[in-house]
Amino acid sequence: MKKLFVILLLLGTWGVQAQEYEYSEEDIYRSPVRAILNKFSFTVSTGYNAVSYKHDLSGFYLIQSPTQQLIAVDDDQPLGLDYPAYSNWLNNPQLEEPILLENPYDVPYPSLDDPVLNPNLVLNTFAYNGDSLDLGFKRTSWAIPLNLRIRYNYQNLRVGVGISLLYHKVNSLKPTVDGLGIRNYEPDFSSVFQFKYYGMVGYKFLDFWDYSFAGELEFGKTNLGSKFNKAYIDQGMYFNLGLSVEKNLSEYFRIIVKPSYDFRSFNMSIPGSTGGIKNANPSFNLNFGVSITIPEIPRSPMKSDHVQLKHVIVDPQTGRYIEVRGQPIWKVQNPKVGQNHRKLERYKFKNRRKMNPY
Repeated sequence: MKKLFVILLLLGTWGVQAQEYEYSEEDIYRSPVRAILNKFSFTVSTGYNAVSYKHDLSGFYLIQSPTQQLIAVDDDQPLGLDYPAYSNWLNNPQLEEPILLENPYDVPYPSLDDPVLNPNLVLNTFAYNGDSLDLGFKRTSWAIPLNLRIRYNYQNLRVGVGISLLYHKVNSLKPTVDGLGIRNYEPDFSSVFQFKYYGMVGYKFLDFWDYSFAGELEFGKTNLGSKFNKAYIDQGMYFNLGLSVEKNLSEYFRIIVKPSYDFRSFNMSIPGSTGGIKNANPSFNLNFGVSITIPEIPRSPMKSDHVQLKHVIVDPQTGRYIEVRGQPIWKVQNPKVGQNHRKLERYKFKNRRKMNPY
């Protein structure tokens, strides 16, 4: 009878103690700063951009010598001995001394059926009419970006801003007309650092297992860099359409892969011309990186707390009820058995030489 009485007394005591620690949702303190920051995500990414340049020389002559390539405005008049000619028309038009053009058939001795002996042919200097030949230049180069972005999340909608720093390597541009001996156009620079500033809107339209898919639109300005003369450039906004594929390692940490396409162009003014030279400058991008959302609750401050799930404790400093995490941000926050640690302790690499890994 005594034993039964002691057992009942202990059960009653435990019941009273349990009631002392009961709490409601309203009793849990949640930081308002963390609640606001939890609405934002930060993304860092890099990758590979295939950047194209394409322009035509409508309204211009291309004058080519063994050492130079220049353009001159086509004003519907034959080129004389003195005409304004420009080099570096892709990025920094500069006035040059005109190349002497002479008729290879106008020889200083009796004409021949085959004018191969004409000394002027040795100059190998020719003028090509851009309109009649539909002449232009194009080539795809590459760039390595570093992208930083912050966005605000509201349900499946996302709105944000970003900046990109690109190391851009520029290749020579190939002529669009073959068989006339026209050489590649060589820009006067081989590489340049460029910047992009943009806003973005997007919508997450699908969650599939641990993956999320979102369509995103970026719009902004591109700073083409110090090698491009800003006094001659007329440049509008660019637009980017992309698909963000996100592997959710947790609700706070994602690995992203994003293919996208830039729609952009710029107009390079040439003195004496009415329209300048319009360059199509699109870019296909394949970027990858990580996206982090700031947790709305902190890690448990107690080293002795080994609870793996989200749980409520009494803050040892303030005495308030707080909800805390038991996992770092890159792991599942409320894991099932073995979800975060799929390999048994004995089979881990660090324990490979231990007789008793436990």
